[in-house]
Amino acid sequence: MQDIADKLGISRGTVSLVLSGKAKTGRISDEMQAKVKKLAKELNYHPNEIARSLSTGITKSIGVIVTDISNEFFGKMVFYIQERAKYYGYSVITVNTNECLNDFDEAITVLINRQVDGIILVPVEGGNEIVKRVINRKIPLVQIDRFYRDLNSNYIVIDNYNISRQAIEVLFDEGKRRIAVICYDINLSALTERRQGCIDVMKQRGLFDVELIKNIGYDNQEKEIEQAIKDLKNSSNKVDAIFFCSRKVFLAGVKYMVQLGIKIPEDMSVVCFDKIDAFSFANIPVTYIEQPIQQMGEKAIDLLIEQLQGNNQIKQLILNSDIKFTI
Repeated sequence: MQDIADKLGISRGTVSLVLSGKAKTGRISDEMQAKVKKLAKELNYHPNEIARSLSTGITKSIGVIVTDISNEFFGKMVFYIQERAKYYGYSVITVNTNECLNDFDEAITVLINRQVDGIILVPVEGGNEIVKRVINRKIPLVQIDRFYRDLNSNYIVIDNYNISRQAIEVLFDEGKRRIAVICYDINLSALTERRQGCIDVMKQRGLFDVELIKNIGYDNQEKEIEQAIKDLKNSSNKVDAIFFCSRKVFLAGVKYMVQLGIKIPEDMSVVCFDKIDAFSFANIPVTYIEQPIQQMGEKAIDLLIEQLQGNNQIKQLILNSDIKFTI
């Protein structure tokens, strides 16, 4: 800034006002503004964001914590969050946890130390007290995809329970009676609600069989999903369909179904909780639940920006999903 001031014969303060967008405050002419901006560009000037944040307390950055960035669902979610954040002039720092509590704790610590202005996070099991640290520090926060029931905090999720019930009803309408559920054994809202929605509707129909509910550990999921598919194939009573609680479980499950010679839908029908881009060219009839990923990502940023602008009203949004079929 001093170089620009010296070359133009003006004060450094004038240069600062122009480059910070406050030229009108200093009553700086349009001609001088143009000269400052032109020279700044020629000199490849970039503001020192660290210095700016020290003086303003604002970093114009947002932290995003997801559980599995390799999962297409979370990859898309982060994309829409970044695009919406860019609209508001914010950059995004993304951290992955792999459903690990220690990684989640470290991610929160890193983002706080980076002095992000707000955090959007996908909770992991047992992380309630960790998130309370964020709330107690009055850092704007939005939970997405899942939420901690004991925290009075902003969140945006879908109606996992009712859409899962509807998916099982679709299978019933197709004549299916013995329906298995393969779901992560993670005690968090989204997954427990999906599993419970399936269980409740089967109980109401008098068709519930606890042996058909397969709870999968996240850390050893490949082997456990493979074993679950083998158990369902070898069941003494034929299994008509499988409800997969997430796209990752679905992809692994279908892989083992093909390896074991299970024909879809002739031997078993399948339901996937989420849309997978490969559906467009995979020759497998699939019933799937399409989540409003773009809406979730954009709404999460909107809620965070409202907090950053001083709106402390807690908002807890539950969005609808749709049941669709591959053609």
